[in-house]
Amino acid sequence: MSRKGAAKIMVIAGGSGGHILPAIAFCEALAEMNRPVPAVVFVTSRSKGLEDLVSPTVRTYVLSGRRSAGGVCRLFFQAIGLLMKERPDIVVGFGGYLTVPFVSLGRLLGAKAMIHEQNVLPGRANRLLGALVVHRIIVSFDRSRAYFRRRGNKVFLARYPLRRALQPVARHEALAQLGLREGLFTILVIGGSQGAHRLNQAFTDAVRLNKDRGRWQIIHCSGAADLDFVRRVYEELGVKSKVFAFLTQMHYAYSVADLVVARSGAGCVHEMMHFGLPSVLVPYPHAGQHQLENAKVLAEKGAALLLEEKRLTPELLSGLLDLFAEDAFRRKTMAAIARSLGEVSENMSVAEAVLA
Repeated sequence: MSRKGAAKIMVIAGGSGGHILPAIAFCEALAEMNRPVPAVVFVTSRSKGLEDLVSPTVRTYVLSGRRSAGGVCRLFFQAIGLLMKERPDIVVGFGGYLTVPFVSLGRLLGAKAMIHEQNVLPGRANRLLGALVVHRIIVSFDRSRAYFRRRGNKVFLARYPLRRALQPVARHEALAQLGLREGLFTILVIGGSQGAHRLNQAFTDAVRLNKDRGRWQIIHCSGAADLDFVRRVYEELGVKSKVFAFLTQMHYAYSVADLVVARSGAGCVHEMMHFGLPSVLVPYPHAGQHQLENAKVLAEKGAALLLEEKRLTPELLSGLLDLFAEDAFRRKTMAAIARSLGEVSENMSVAEAVLA
């Protein structure tokens, strides 16, 4: 129920970083808007501790369940119970199967139903909800409009929600925070919340092959499963490195990176544009082409090099690292293009689109 003019918003995010992190950023933006602060309820599923990043001031429900017939049935009953208890005015889904019962039942119970699609290519849940259920569809890539063309004026283009901490800092400050040195070619490697092992293996093998590795320093977000393995390789090779399972203070890493080697989830692609960074993007091939389409946004404009996993070899990657390390003009040009792509995005935020 509304209170003193402020809407009550239920935010639903499936259990992966690609859904949870923009949903958290959306909640941060709501709290900073120059209007009555909405009451926010956050619903997600367990996701390797990412749910712990939600502000303690936001009432949070962390659900567990499986994608079996019984699990889905149980989820619908949980959705009915929470919706009846919280009575939100607006229900916003950020993707994942968890959103389907909450957004659809929320509309039946009288709430305004909305979705945010992070990727160029919409996921199955958002395709279904976008076609049949929601009052408003919010996208952060202009290319996504084509997949919802039948909804016409129900589609809003808005900036991808980035967490408030993701702001550039001075290079010397970021180097000090990370314990790194000035004067070395700095590579940031991001495996993503899924599919990290193949990229971790190929990259560490490429470093092992390269004779110029002594001139590099590496920040590597490996995921928990490969943390010890990646650290051990760099220690054996004597390469200056900082290895993290997951780095919450990514703004320091982005502020010192000369090159990023990463998967191409929507958040990563938008962060490349926000920080203006050249990148080698290796789309995760088992994500329904979502990451491939995201990577094309940068690659087709010359802001990134797209390397499909079927072509990923240590030898090729080692050669690319040499190419970028030796060609500062190429890096600066790609960085400028990436930054310009971010600057031409819509001025409206997702929070503004929801409350418009």
